[in-house]
Formats: sequence, structure tokens, C-alpha cells
Amino acid sequence: MNQATDKGNGIDLRPEWGIFIPSVLVIILISIPAVLYPKAAEEVVAAIYQPFAANFGTLYLWITVGLIVLCVYFACSRYGDIKFGDPDEKPEFPLSSWIAMIFCSGVAGAVMFWSIIEPLWDIVQPPQYAAPMSTQAYDWALAYLLLHWGPNAWCTYFITALPIAYMFHIRRKPFLRISSAADMIIGKQKDGLIGRCVDVFFILGLMFCTAVTMCISLPTVEAALARVFGITPSFGLEIAILLVSALLAGVTVYLGLKKGIKRLSDLNVIIALAMVAYGALVGPTASLFDIFTNAVGRMLGNFWNMTFWTNPFAEGSFPRDWTIFYALFWAGYGPFMGLFIARISRGRTVREVIGWGMFGTVTVSILKAQGAPAAMMAVIDTLPFSKAVMLVYCAFSTIFLATTVNSGCYVVSATATRRMPVDADPHRYHCTFWAVAQGLLALGLLAMGGLEVAKIFGNFSGALMALPSLLLTACWLKIIREDGKELLGTSGARD
Repeated sequence: MNQATDKGNGIDLRPEWGIFIPSVLVIILISIPAVLYPKAAEEVVAAIYQPFAANFGTLYLWITVGLIVLCVYFACSRYGDIKFGDPDEKPEFPLSSWIAMIFCSGVAGAVMFWSIIEPLWDIVQPPQYAAPMSTQAYDWALAYLLLHWGPNAWCTYFITALPIAYMFHIRRKPFLRISSAADMIIGKQKDGLIGRCVDVFFILGLMFCTAVTMCISLPTVEAALARVFGITPSFGLEIAILLVSALLAGVTVYLGLKKGIKRLSDLNVIIALAMVAYGALVGPTASLFDIFTNAVGRMLGNFWNMTFWTNPFAEGSFPRDWTIFYALFWAGYGPFMGLFIARISRGRTVREVIGWGMFGTVTVSILKAQGAPAAMMAVIDTLPFSKAVMLVYCAFSTIFLATTVNSGCYVVSATATRRMPVDADPHRYHCTFWAVAQGLLALGLLAMGGLEVAKIFGNFSGALMALPSLLLTACWLKIIREDGKELLGTSGARD
């Protein structure tokens, strides 16, 4: 572990109090009232969010499509050759571990919930004017699942990673912050009020988004334990599961990026592939592959219509409840994933970050895509040795959740650290503190309870992240315009 302060090497791992204190105060002011007065807190949050969603939600669909176009352009253009690091530098992490860390950090246990619940919901309340429980409803349900967990999800991650990786690995700025990555746009204000506000908004948005994921994931683990052991579901059981997840996240983030986060992500992908293989062996594989192929065709053939469908001429809230919700939910994770991907992408090119990142993570998401927690247990209950599968599922979901929490705590602590060069990590006690804070915020959301509350907070997180995401995108475009020719000639440390 690096020393907390080493001026000779430009290291100062003490907290940056101008970022740390405001973020912690807001978390406390939200978490404690949510635990003590859950109903009143829920009403206040809903009152703030509903006007925003009604008036500005569709804008995020346009933002999502714009980011997809930029990803494709930079991956296919000559700028794809830009390397984040020295010209002859090898990638810091193997490709498999690199993809595993990105996937496990970016989706967590939420994929375990939504990959089963969302299609069931879509069949009952289908999009595109289909009748409930009709053939058309089944057709659209899986197609929308692939849309929501495919390129629309991951484009924000990779485009925001590019300027951060440039500032961190090429310019070697000893800060892993949104404000520092946006230096070319906000200039001296990166250390002023604007920069501090951007970094605090980022921390709060990430903490809210991760808390939402925890609140979605924990009840599914609770339902599995209840089914296997006959335990009565309760708020106390959810708190116990939360403590286990927070403890696992705290231990792994304490161990660091390579010894903790990387190893846990590798383990989780191994378990995931084993579960997929088991499902293929005992399930109706041929029928599932036919259904999957049909869904891919419908999604690709109707991509633009599905993305931009807002149902303006009929009653129904599907676009707001799902497509816009996902656009905001992924936006909430965007800057965090940009920082995390940038940190682990030393030695990789722009084309590798976008191309391999999109291919690897979308592929794993599609594998996972092969109501409520009780509905999930009913689905798992159809498999042979279902109770054993449920226990594996419990372990898998808990580890999945911990990988998102620990990588989030790593990035938050890096953001709130004074000076952290390329080869350094945040102080382990600083990382562990944020794991505790994350657990407290999740406890507040659990106290409020309900899927709709989680979705409100997820969208609220995306709204907080709008400024950082757009700021980073604008910064990357300016970097290419001003430094593009030099970067194409050579990649390496700059003064």
C-alpha cells in the first residue's frame, strides 16, 4: 500500500475535504430521514422527480442515440488507434479480466432481476400497441430486453471513459475526477466552485444509483433464501443480506484493485458461465436459441422505432417506465464507469476500449438475458436441483452486487483524494469508509421500499449525472479537435 503522503512522488492520499464533506453531509441528510420517516421521504422525492420526468425524459433518448453514434465513429475512425499510455505499453490487465471487471461493475445484481422480471412485465403491459398476453407481446418483450441491455446501455460508459483515460494515462494528471478530465472545458474552475459541484454531483449520483441496484437485488436473494430454508421474508433479513454484501465489498476494496476487485470479478464471471452452461444442459436449449434469434432480429430491424417510441397518441406509460427509465439509469452509472474503465485501461487503444468493451459486455449481458422476486424463484424452481441452483444464485447475486459496490467505492474515494498518480490507489481506509456510507444510503432506500421508489431514485441519479456526462463528451471532442493529430502520431506521457 502506498504511503498516505509522498511529495517526492506526487502522492497525497488524504481526502479532499471540499469534495468529501459536502458529499457525506448530503448522504446523511437523505439516509437518516429516509430510515426514520420513510413515507414522508418517499413523497418528497416523488414530488421532485415527477415534473422532471414528464418534461425532460425524452431528451435522454436523443442523448443516448448521440452517444451510440459517437462510439461507432471513434471505434471505426483513425482515432481508434490512440493508445492510453506509452506507444509500446502492454495492457495492465488481461482482456478477460478487463471485460469481467467492467461487466461486474456496470450491471451488478440488477441484471439478475430485470432479465427475468422485465419480459414478464412487458407481456402483461406490452409496448407498441400490442394486446396483453398476445403473440406480438411475446415478440416485443424479449426484443426490448435486448435493446435496454445492449448498446443503449454501454455507450455512455465508453464515451465518457475516453477523456478521463486521456488525462490520466497520456497527460498523467494525478487526479481521477470528472472535473480534472474536463480541464479543457472548464479550465481553472476545475479547482473552483464549478469543479467541486461537478465532483459532488458525480459522487451523489453514483451512490444513489448503486443504492438502487442494492435495493433491487437484495429482495431477490431474500426470496431465494426464504424458498430454500423456509425463512419468513422480513426487513431484518434484508438488512442482514445488506450487511453481508457491504462487508464483502468493504473487504475486497480494502484489498485493492488487483487483489480484491479483479479477483472477485473473475470469480463472478466463472460462476455466471457455469450457470449459463447448466441452463443450456437441462433447459430447452433449442427453443431458447430460436426465441433469442427471433428477438435479435426484431430488435435490429426495429432499433430506431423502439428507441424513439414515446407513445404520444395513446394512454400508456411504457416508454417512461422502461425506455426512458433505462436511459436515465445507465446515465447514472455513466461517469462512474467512465472513471473505472479509464483506470483499468492503461495500455489499450480507443478502438479496444469501445470495440472489445462493447462486444464483451453486451455478449455477457445477452447470455444473462437467457413481478418480482417471487416470480424469479418460480422460474428457477422449474430447473432440476432447483434449491441448489437458488443457493448458487444467492452467492452469485451477492458477489455481483459486491463488485459494483467495491468498484464504486474505489472510484468515489479516488475522486475525493487530493493527488493520486497513475500507479497509485486510494487509501484503503478511505475506500472502506465509502462502503459503509453506501450501505447507510441503501438502508434508507430499503426503508422506503418498493420498486417504484427504486426507479425514481434511479432516474434521479441519471438526472444528477447529465452534466458530468455531457461535459466529458464535449471534452473528448475538444481533445480530438486540438490534440488529435499529435495523438495519432504518438501516444505517451506529456508535460
